[in-house]
Amino acid sequence: MEMKFVNYTYNDNIIDLEIFDHTITGLTGNSKEEFFDLLALKKLGKGQLTITGTKVTKDNFAFYKRKISVIKKELSSVSFITTVKDLMNYTIRIYNLSIKDCDKKIKDSLKIVGLEENYLDRQISTLSSSEKKLVQYAVSLISNPELIIIEEPFRYLDNKNEKKMIMLLQRLKEQFNINIILVSNDSNILYKYTDNIIMTKNGNIIIQGDTTTSYQRVDFLRRNKIDIPEIIEFTYLAKKKKNVKIDYHKDIRDIIKDIYKHV
Repeated sequence: MEMKFVNYTYNDNIIDLEIFDHTITGLTGNSKEEFFDLLALKKLGKGQLTITGTKVTKDNFAFYKRKISVIKKELSSVSFITTVKDLMNYTIRIYNLSIKDCDKKIKDSLKIVGLEENYLDRQISTLSSSEKKLVQYAVSLISNPELIIIEEPFRYLDNKNEKKMIMLLQRLKEQFNINIILVSNDSNILYKYTDNIIMTKNGNIIIQGDTTTSYQRVDFLRRNKIDIPEIIEFTYLAKKKKNVKIDYHKDIRDIIKDIYKHV
């Protein structure tokens, strides 16, 4: 799903922004929540918004909104929902999803994220924080989305499940052509896992583009109080203060190779 905002007014700010197809995009900065709502189509602003080449209007706004799944950082609590199955059936009803075989779709969604069928009868209150996060991922897949927006994507996940989830996100991008947006101020995660980055400040976009290149603008990021990945910070200091001739990398092993080569 390609999204393009041109001269688009949202919460009194004029925005020019493009989400490219077939990508994992990072969203960070002190206005990330506002842009979260923008990309989730919480409301229609003024100006030009096109999705996959089609202009979004009041008439088709709801249609495109249904193509987007949102995963908040916490699993929402609803008084009459007690089990995982309740939650999934509620999601189908509330979004009026047209699914031929609901039971199969629910089980398939659980299977994709690595949860067994017996989780359907589990009380949500008995799930660990990690299990709740996996359930959120499963719920997001029920509607066959073209874009998934994930707030704090790996919160509560241990290293094993984090690796499992990034493999899932890569699979969704590559195999099913689903766009992913990761919303976080954890620059280490964004630098490691995203293709493009959107950096925000005070309701505006200050950087958008290739993740690797954008995070190399260390002085600019410092001035704007944007969190810098540890591996970038290390490389920057080595280059500037120690005059070590090394390149920026995403893998620490590549930096070690550069150090052995040039030091």
